[in-house]
Amino acid sequence: MNDIKVKFEQQQMKLICKIDGDFDAYHSADIKKMIKEQIETSNHRKLVIDMSDVPYIDSAGLGTMVAILKDARNYGKEVILTSMRQNVKRIFEMTRLDKVFQIVDTPEEA
Repeated sequence: MNDIKVKFEQQQMKLICKIDGDFDAYHSADIKKMIKEQIETSNHRKLVIDMSDVPYIDSAGLGTMVAILKDARNYGKEVILTSMRQNVKRIFEMTRLDKVFQIVDTPEEA
């Protein structure tokens, strides 16, 4: 089982969260906890989640993404997903989550 890494970087008006590894049932709880802490403590209005290093996401990962979106909205924050690999983007499209999330190609567009 490979480890997942979550790094945060602050830029002007946004907090960039870079996830590196499989976003699956094994890692979802950890990812959610780390991101939720940032949502609660950061004063940035935008949370940009960089998915360029996420080769795989499963239903648990998708559920976690929806939970993160709800948490962010409760704090009046916006979540933008960026740099998705084609196979991950397809899963968002198949589950219609591409209509729920704002998805852009690069972190600069967010």
